[in-house]
Amino acid sequence: MNFQTRASPKATEEKSTFQKIRETPAFAVGTQVTLFGLGVLFIQSPLMEMLVPQL
Repeated sequence: MNFQTRASPKATEEKSTFQKIRETPAFAVGTQVTLFGLGVLFIQSPLMEMLVPQL
């Protein structure tokens, strides 16, 4: 089989706007900051107090 003449099917497809945004470093940083903030809010919430066993 001659692999040099086979063209990849995705070579002609253009990336969507969402795919372009996902590949930026700012997206990764924003995602991590958002998850960190949600974790802090969860830890400080009354829900966390209800999950802790009463000793």
